[in-house]
Amino acid sequence: MYNDTVATGDSDRLAVTNQALRDLSGCNGLLVRDWIEQHKDEIISHNAKFGMENKKDPSNPASYANKGKDTDKILLLINDEFLSGEAFKAGRN
Repeated sequence: MYNDTVATGDSDRLAVTNQALRDLSGCNGLLVRDWIEQHKDEIISHNAKFGMENKKDPSNPASYANKGKDTDKILLLINDEFLSGEAFKAGRN
């Protein structure tokens, strides 16, 4: 939703990755990995829609990354706009 409605360009779009979901949810990476596997087609489709798939291995969402972006700023915005400030309950500010 964030990429569709709030992000203004490639520099502030966020690929759906294990790291981003762990940061937002505070969940264990293994649980996030399992969730990603269960929603693999949706994640691949969403990331590809914005050109954020791994070009070398597009069928593997575990290989996606958000390099060169201010992910902390983006995650805080997502937390405020979409999660009512409920993210980062595992200790991140």
